Amino acid sequence: MALLLLLTLLIAAAGVKIVSNQSAIYDTNKDIQKMESSIDEQVKVNNDLEVQVSELNTYERIWKKAAELGLMLNENNVKVVQE
Repeated sequence: MALLLLLTLLIAAAGVKIVSNQSAIYDTNKDIQKMESSIDEQVKVNNDLEVQVSELNTYERIWKKAAELGLMLNENNVKVVQE
């Protein structure tokens, strides 16, 4: 009789442990999905910023902005640097 009771308790404890582990796995998977979603959003923001940088980094825009600020190109002051 005691052996049957011990076996029943062991089976119940194993069941509780399995359910507990499954709950922990579920929580971890939920956290992983949130992190992946946040990474995807950040990748989109980074891509948008890269496009914005490439648009703002054009030679014509820089030349126009320099002219607006009164900067002029002095060809006597230009040095060619070779690596």
